[in-house]
Amino acid sequence: MNNLSFSTDKIINQLLSAVLVVNRDLTIAWSNPASEELLGLSQRQLRDSHLSDVIIDADYSVKVIAYSLRSGNHYHQRDTKMTLINHEEFMADISVSSIELEGEQKLLVEIKQTGREHRIGLESSEYSQHLAANALVQGLGHEIKNPLGGLRGAAQLLAMELVEPELKEYTDIIIKEADRLSALVDRMMAPHQQGKKQLVNIHQLIELVLNLLTLEAGEKLHLERDYDPSLPDLFVCGDQIQQAMLNLMQNAIQAMEGEGTLTLKTRIVGPMLLGDQIYRLVQRLDISDDGPGVPVELRKKIFMPLISGRQGGTGLGLGIAQSLIQQHQGLIEYQDKHERTTFTLYLPVISQTNNETQGVDL
Repeated sequence: MNNLSFSTDKIINQLLSAVLVVNRDLTIAWSNPASEELLGLSQRQLRDSHLSDVIIDADYSVKVIAYSLRSGNHYHQRDTKMTLINHEEFMADISVSSIELEGEQKLLVEIKQTGREHRIGLESSEYSQHLAANALVQGLGHEIKNPLGGLRGAAQLLAMELVEPELKEYTDIIIKEADRLSALVDRMMAPHQQGKKQLVNIHQLIELVLNLLTLEAGEKLHLERDYDPSLPDLFVCGDQIQQAMLNLMQNAIQAMEGEGTLTLKTRIVGPMLLGDQIYRLVQRLDISDDGPGVPVELRKKIFMPLISGRQGGTGLGLGIAQSLIQQHQGLIEYQDKHERTTFTLYLPVISQTNNETQGVDL
């Protein structure tokens, strides 16, 4: 796209829909960053790839594009099912128009995933519910901790007055349970405490978490790493991001009962809408397992506090992880497809010198 001006190129790179420039032989000559996220391949992988190697021809999308190239006519196809080479399916609007670049006829293909606006609205609604639930938990936490302190103190005084050892066992139980409940409340309130931010590498944080978990999981856990080494450092609170990763990976390992494949994949995506801002660069971490997945009835509320699909679970791990990531203007999403459960963590790349925001307000 050498004959496009810098400003035009920059505008196309900011679009949220995928844009491809396709040669006459249906190989991809150019793609914008949004294509990476939608098609699941890097711009380097997309370049010179044939369309049929990227998109499986489920609703004749590739044939339609080829027809438009031969006829020179503009074509628009709404709500067409697209299946990628990794078998991921989604509905999209496709616009195809003929253009001339560098003296050759090419096609400009725009792919806009339908349902994105619905997903953004749903995320906003879920985020509001999450904030309301957290506010409730915070209020309850303070209400619970105050009487717990009095209860523990009274049990300690009572224990000092008791002579018979068997009776002291009861006060010990009271003290132990009061401490347990106090620790539980601390865990519920901890995500709201701001940490010190510094430049960290996401892969180093991942490996620190894996070192902790693999010692506990043992040899039956198989790890697959698919890292993008070009990812820039993040200006974040490393301890909080590490805790969020720990909660997500621990959930995955527990779901597999310590036996299965845990896959970790990092990529750079963008532009991307997070909350009410568009960020130019966003780091993406996919944490996938081959466990049984999340029960259908819990999928819409798995990030809510005290919701758990595991017997004996506190229901705090995912909620705490989401809160920690949202403090960094990020997001955690959940997908359950093709016998793989995937939690995806998004973190915007924010400058150290301007750590308040680098996004574009909507």
